[in-house]
Parts: sequence; structure tokens; C-alpha cells
Amino acid sequence: MKKENVRDFYDVVWTEYIPEFSESKRHLELFFASDEIRDKEILDCGCGTGIFTNIFASMGARKVTGLDISPGSLGTGRKIQSDLGLTNVEFVEGDMLELPWADASFDIVWAWGSAHHTEDPDRALNEIERVLRPGGSLLLALYKKTRLTWIHEVIRKTLIRTPKSWWVPLARILAFLLWPVVKIRELFRKKARGGESLSELILDWYFVPIRHYYLPETIRHFLESRGYVVEKYHPGSGRFESASNFIFKARKP
Repeated sequence: MKKENVRDFYDVVWTEYIPEFSESKRHLELFFASDEIRDKEILDCGCGTGIFTNIFASMGARKVTGLDISPGSLGTGRKIQSDLGLTNVEFVEGDMLELPWADASFDIVWAWGSAHHTEDPDRALNEIERVLRPGGSLLLALYKKTRLTWIHEVIRKTLIRTPKSWWVPLARILAFLLWPVVKIRELFRKKARGGESLSELILDWYFVPIRHYYLPETIRHFLESRGYVVEKYHPGSGRFESASNFIFKARKP
């Protein structure tokens, strides 16, 4: 699978689904307070719908740039920007593996659920580090590798072979079938992030062309070996522990 497949996939997903603004803002505020954002230059790297791009901008950032490989996603981001009347936002079509900025261009790099969908996640992480200013903060949200990962991969590799026109209907059928399981699960584990529909999550889990998984300790070692100070760690944000992201916020030396 190539980056063009990922681009085409998100042209479907992030024009069909838009995360809820207030719930997404509440989630962002788990990691960044307003005074950390004010007057900063921020890169939302792999911005998807641009929901976080626009939230950063609404919280007083000097300038926020949303980069994504998917034109459809960027169109969604620009519509949200227009609806909010924001002028400190720019959306750029581009590849995380070749960021079109000089070294040390941003105070904050937010890479929520994006590096693990690239052909070379290690290169994506190096690019993120390259454009971050000394003393700046990065946020990485990556898929967690668990004992159930192989099951998710069998399902995903089967479903991605279906025709593209089937993706959304199949995701809705699976959401209907899984809804009772989700409700039972939520009695024991509260989901950290709201504002997402189950069919949206299933589409993102099981139909995305490229998906990599990591152990949290691997990413912690990567950050600390380069001198980063880990300021926050969140063990998951998905509905199911086996398919959730883990999140690191770290400051560059």
C-alpha cells in the first residue's frame, strides 16, 4: 500500500465524518493549556479534518498550519475555518515524510494519529523533530501494539480489499453489530475522548490502507534517548484498549 491509497482513503473518511468541536477542544486541553498556545507557531502534522488546527487557532496561537496528504480532508478543515472566521490558519497539502519547512520552524508540533499511517513512521518522527524549535513541545499519538493486534490486522487486511463504495455502509453495519459490546465495555472503562461516532472509528480502524503499531516503552525510549523530557503520558483514547492510541507530550531540549 502506498501513500496515494492513504490519501484516497481519507478523502472519504474526513469528508464523511467531522469530530465534534467542543469535545475535541476538551481533549486538546488535556495536553495544552491556553497559555502554552498563545502567540505560538504550531504545526498540526497530518491534520485530517483540521479540527485541532482550528481549535489551536481559536485559543490564541499566532499561526497554525495544518498539513495533510488528503485534499478532501483539507477542504473540510478550510470549511471549519471559514465557519469560525479564523484568519491565523493555513492548510497545506503535503507529505509528513518531506515537510516543506526549514529546521526549527515551529514552537509546537501536534501529530495526532498520523505518523503510523505513513510508509516510513521513523522518517516521519525525524521530520517532526527537525521542524520543532529547541524548547518546543511535540505531541505524538500512536497506535498501541497489544496481544490482539494480529486479530485487528486480519480484519483490516480483509476489509480493505472490498470496493471503496462499500466502506461507509460496511462501517455502519459493523457499528450496529458492535454497539451492544461497546455499551457493556463503557460500563467498566470510560472513553477518554468523546465526539466520535462508532462507525467513524470502525472506518478508521479497519479500512485504512497503512497502519503501524508501537509499544509505549519504545516511543518513550526514542524520546528520552534524544534528550526530550516527557511531560505527559496518556495510555489510551480509543473505545477498546486493544485498538487505542497512546499519547506522549514531550519538550525538546
